[in-house]
Amino acid sequence: MKIESKVLIYSMINNLIISIAKITGGLILGLSSLLADGLHTFCDFATDIICMIGTKISKHRPTKKYPFGFGRIEYLTNLFIGIILFLLGVFIIYNGFIHKPVIPPLSLMYLLVGTIILKTISIVIMHVVGKKTNSQVLITSVEESSMDLVSSIIVAIIAVILQFSDTYPILRHVDLIGSIIISLIIFNTSLEIIKENSLSLIGEVEQNEELINKLSSFIDEFKGVEDKKITLIKYGSYYQLYLVLDLDNKLTLRQVSNLEKKIKKSITRHTSFDIKYVTIYVTNKID
Repeated sequence: MKIESKVLIYSMINNLIISIAKITGGLILGLSSLLADGLHTFCDFATDIICMIGTKISKHRPTKKYPFGFGRIEYLTNLFIGIILFLLGVFIIYNGFIHKPVIPPLSLMYLLVGTIILKTISIVIMHVVGKKTNSQVLITSVEESSMDLVSSIIVAIIAVILQFSDTYPILRHVDLIGSIIISLIIFNTSLEIIKENSLSLIGEVEQNEELINKLSSFIDEFKGVEDKKITLIKYGSYYQLYLVLDLDNKLTLRQVSNLEKKIKKSITRHTSFDIKYVTIYVTNKID
């Protein structure tokens, strides 16, 4: 099993445990912000399952009908996640208004601190592996999980503030305010995910200057290349390269053909580039 799938399974189990604890606590105590936070985490669990399915499909080999593979399935997966999050935000606002204010016991802090620690560990692991494997699914999961961590911290603050609500009755509304804040965080995350992945699905040009410069230097090492234009199109966790080359006019047609094959082979085999498909155009006239 690949490390990407292992991390997703770990995140999934982690989110399931945390969500059960939060939802149970929210229902028993009648604390709407905690219930909202638990539902947010459970959504993390559900999206982890969706991510695993999307990741597995995106790794399928290309076919005659789909010659550039299924990498963009990751974007469709993330779009679905964004829509689910948006609907969850709507439900949380509704749920906050129908709940009556309560004062939770301070022992709730043990639960909240424990879940915050578990969530932080999960985020760090997904971030490290996501950057290393260039996995768009893991990167999106980190963004969504980070917002879940923020909402857990907000609930912890709310639980402390509510302890003073008998003395200051106006503080009883802080649970509703917290639910609204959590829903706004979810709305923001969902809209960012929808926007980013919609544009990527169309065919986003990679803007990573460090990667492009490294690729440019690599191509310059091939004898006969005088100039070049590099365009990288992102396909989930890998890229398609469009390369326009200006070659030495003294090269014969056979030499140009061999050079093209050599460049394609070298680039696709280079593990740090994550380029699976290379299309080369030669602009000069061949003698």
